[in-house]
Amino acid sequence: MLVSEGEQPLGGYRLGTLIERRLGPGWRVTRQSVYGILERLAEDGLISYTFSDGGRGSEGQRLYSATELAHRAVDLWMDSPIAKEPMRAELQAKIAVSRPQDAPRLLRALDGYERECLELVPTTREAEISRRSWTAVTRNLTRAAFDESLQADLRWIALARQWIEEFVATGEGR
Repeated sequence: MLVSEGEQPLGGYRLGTLIERRLGPGWRVTRQSVYGILERLAEDGLISYTFSDGGRGSEGQRLYSATELAHRAVDLWMDSPIAKEPMRAELQAKIAVSRPQDAPRLLRALDGYERECLELVPTTREAEISRRSWTAVTRNLTRAAFDESLQADLRWIALARQWIEEFVATGEGR
C-alpha cells in the first residue's frame, strides 16, 4: 500500500517522502521516481487522484488515494511466497567468469563496491525510532535488515579481497 489505511489522500512529493523513509536507503527510491510509478498505478486502476483547490481557478496539486483494487492486490501480495533475491549479482557474475589476469580489475571492483557500502552504513545507523507504532516497528525492521545486509556484504568483500590477493601473491595469477 502506498500509504497506511486511514491516511488522507496525499500529493506525489509527500508520498515519495513517505515511501523513501519507509523503504530506507536499500531501495534507492527517489521522490522523482515515484511520479512515474504513480502514473502506472493510476493506469492500472490501483490508485485514483483528485486535484486540490489550487486557488484562483487553477487545478492545484494531484492528491492520490489507493483504490479498492489496490487493497485487494496488497492482500494477495502479502499472502504470496517470498523468494530470496540474489545479492551482488553483477559482481559475483564478474568473479565467476573472470580469468587470473582479471584479479586487479576485480580488486578495483571490490574497492568500489566497498566504498558504496561504507557510504550507506551511516544511513542505517540513524537513531532508533520508538517501537510504539506499527510504522516505527516496520521502519526499524527495514533499517535493521539493510544494516545486516550491508555488514554481510562488507564481510564478503573482505573475504573476496583476501582470497584474490592470496592467489595473486602465490604467483599463480600470472
